[in-house]
Amino acid sequence: MTDPTPTPHVRAVTVTLPGEVFHDEGADAAAIGAHGGRAREIGEELTRAGYDVQTVRLSAPALDGPTDRDRLAARAADLAEGCRRAGVGSASLAALRPAALAKLDPGDVAEVLTGHPSLFLAVVVAGDAGVDEAAVEFSGALVRELARRDPEANFRFAAVANLAPNAPLFPGSFGDGGPAGVSVGLQSAGTLLARARADRPRDPAAATRLTAACLGEELAALARLLEPFGRARGLRFHGFDPSPACAPDASIGEFLEVAGGIRFGAPGTVATCAAVTAGIRSAGHPTVGYAGLMLPVLEDPVLARAWQEGRIDADSVLAYSSVCGAGLDTIPLPGTTPDREVVALIRDMAALSARWGKPLSARLMLAPPGSDPRRTTFRAEQIINIAYPAPPSPDA
Repeated sequence: MTDPTPTPHVRAVTVTLPGEVFHDEGADAAAIGAHGGRAREIGEELTRAGYDVQTVRLSAPALDGPTDRDRLAARAADLAEGCRRAGVGSASLAALRPAALAKLDPGDVAEVLTGHPSLFLAVVVAGDAGVDEAAVEFSGALVRELARRDPEANFRFAAVANLAPNAPLFPGSFGDGGPAGVSVGLQSAGTLLARARADRPRDPAAATRLTAACLGEELAALARLLEPFGRARGLRFHGFDPSPACAPDASIGEFLEVAGGIRFGAPGTVATCAAVTAGIRSAGHPTVGYAGLMLPVLEDPVLARAWQEGRIDADSVLAYSSVCGAGLDTIPLPGTTPDREVVALIRDMAALSARWGKPLSARLMLAPPGSDPRRTTFRAEQIINIAYPAPPSPDA
């Protein structure tokens, strides 16, 4: 049975790097290392205060202008070196805006990501100007190229839409280029699940109140610690992403089932997602990032089982995204998936984001050519491998 008062978890303490540490020839690895040391110190402070801190990260500014292969490679090498010096496990290399893609080939970006396993990266496919078709096509080609070279690397890439700077969660995070700052992402699925098991909300309104109260308490306690921790190190406080991340022993899918009295994927799922999202967005405190319900299919045992059993698919997850912040996260795609379908999934996510002006992303776990057509075979410890659902009968 889940402990009614589980240890509070933090998914990510993310320090955004100032633009001044980057230049055309790369970056100042020593300065990056110093900022990484500040991030690590904040993580250690939170650990001493009783939190289980999963990751400490760095996030570089977005790239807005044309970027060539050599510049991107130099930036990646220096950022990875700065992380090594600071003992920081991962960093976001950049969000590549459409203008940054003009001199790049998807293979250039794939080479950087596969060559630096500590780095994450995103391509911006939609924003204030709507959907950028060239960026959508670039992202689809990059997913395919990563699957060919190292399919695990697709875990570290996302196509993002309408995501503001300074978000703590990867992939997709990027800084605004100003002074260094800190943001924090929650890992509160376990706390929410314990509260739902104890309170058994009777209707969507009760699920909203439970979510808001639980997250509000977590954020208030964290804010009392984090703001002075950051201020003491000269870091701006950007805010929290209250999206409740899951863990192997704490399923957001199970929380939704308990809170909504549903089986995930059955009728009532959209209403439950909407109710929980309303609670997330009314929890208070400064927020950044997605600030909504995330549904990472291959990171959550209940969601992974629902996909394997055919109760959910990409279309239904996108439908849930209309009322939450899911997007398409760790979506399993067989190696035989046509290129046009990979691109179309990203395009659908971007169109939904552009229509409603909400932050969404697509992280597609495409299997490599010639892989097992019956099941996924990813090696990453965060990924739950599943059997692909049977294709629909032609007579259905």
